[in-house]
Amino acid sequence: MISIVVFHVLMALLGLGIWSRAVPEQLVSTMLGYLHSTIGITPPPLEKVRTIALIWIGSTIIIVDGSLLLLTLITKLSYSG
Repeated sequence: MISIVVFHVLMALLGLGIWSRAVPEQLVSTMLGYLHSTIGITPPPLEKVRTIALIWIGSTIIIVDGSLLLLTLITKLSYSG
C-alpha cells in the first residue's frame, strides 16, 4: 500500500517538475530519446518534449492503476469462489 502511494507521489512530483520547467528541457529530451529508442519510435521534437513527457507520465499512472485494479478484482474473485 505504501509503495502505491509513494509511486503516485513521485510521479506527481515528476510531472509537476516538468510542467513548471524545474527539470531542464534537455534532460527531459534525453530521457524521452532513450525511451523512444527502446520502443523503436521517433523521438519528439524539442518544442513538444514537455507535453509528450506529461502524456507518458499520465499513461504510466493509468496503466499501473488499471493493472492493480484488475489484479485486485481477479484476486477477490478467486478467493470468493
